[in-house]
Amino acid sequence: MRKVVILILTFLFLIASITTGIAQEPIKIGALFSLTGGLAPYGLPIVNGAKLAVGQINKSGGVLGRELKLVIRDTATAPAVGRDAASKLINLDRVVAIIGALSSGVTVASSSLTIPARIVLISPASTSPMLTDLKDNDFVFRTCVSDALQGVVQGKLALDLGYKTASVIYVNNPYGKGLAEVFKKEFEARGGKVLAMVPYEENKPSYRGEVEKAIAKNPGVINLIGYPVDGNKMLVQAVELGYEGTYLFSDGMKGEAVAGGPAAEYIEGTFGTAPGALEISVAKAFEEDYKKAFGTSTVPFRAQCYDALALIALAIQKVGPSFLSMTQEEQGTAIRDNLRAVANPPGEKVTYNEFSKAFKLLKEGKDINYQGVSGPITFDKNGDVVEGAIEIWQNFEGRARTVKIIKVSVSS
Repeated sequence: MRKVVILILTFLFLIASITTGIAQEPIKIGALFSLTGGLAPYGLPIVNGAKLAVGQINKSGGVLGRELKLVIRDTATAPAVGRDAASKLINLDRVVAIIGALSSGVTVASSSLTIPARIVLISPASTSPMLTDLKDNDFVFRTCVSDALQGVVQGKLALDLGYKTASVIYVNNPYGKGLAEVFKKEFEARGGKVLAMVPYEENKPSYRGEVEKAIAKNPGVINLIGYPVDGNKMLVQAVELGYEGTYLFSDGMKGEAVAGGPAAEYIEGTFGTAPGALEISVAKAFEEDYKKAFGTSTVPFRAQCYDALALIALAIQKVGPSFLSMTQEEQGTAIRDNLRAVANPPGEKVTYNEFSKAFKLLKEGKDINYQGVSGPITFDKNGDVVEGAIEIWQNFEGRARTVKIIKVSVSS
């Protein structure tokens, strides 16, 4: 009889342990980031934005009483690798949503798996206008403004800096082509002239041919729309070919990897554009906490990554405890259906690191309106943000410093 009692108690203990383990299992959110490849210098600094949000949320008690866990997989800045990484996040890691990717081409490729799986994909950095018209069943969002807005600012900036002619070298993917086309249209509409549009393929050992085409007609400026690894090669080869002109850069070339790179002395004082942050005081608080946790960085899209993670967490909290018993597809659909409810007005405004306040309001059944680090984060029907900021920055002593913040919107 004693043995029977011991067996029963042991069995009950095992059941309780299993039940407790299930109850304590974290909510997993996937992250598709370039840890290698052309955007490798961007991957870790940007994903750290999401890590900062995860840490703050878990310190606030987690979501629905569960901790969040960020599961990161490398896309190698390559569409095929990104698709494979997305498949693993969905089918092996069983994540409920995914942040990423950085490259627009990788985001589009990955979405071919996330959309049918009914998994929300929020990119903090894919700026191509192509994403606006993606047939995604409302499962693809982004927290950065489209290049349909950045290209306009960049075209005007070139003219404001006194350039009458320009050549454009752009990475041959949706991001590069989209931004290059918008820049050309805006620059020429305001009286400028684009002398050459030169696409380049990633990961080539040399870009002398592309640089030669760009400088052949002696442009007033070269607009380099690319990524740090290959972009640095082109800058060095332009010097070797005797180019003594100046440059204009896009968001893909912002940061210490370029400003302090092998051609640093030749690009000192040059300007560029990138999605930025509207609310200075909020952005300052974010930067202070980011610096304490990870060190200083001028890489763009870190704030947008923080906002993407925050919105997913708030949407899950909005769904409520029933979320925990849903299937993966049901969870993905529930997140999708509640993203605008926590992001868009109306509702009580909550902002950076106000998760305890936001969760309390949601538990009370009240509406919230998340005001992100990067901007208001109001999603339109296409999953685009309707309002944001474009930063004009300048390379100065090995870093990119902010010169001006321009408010932009889809109606401007």
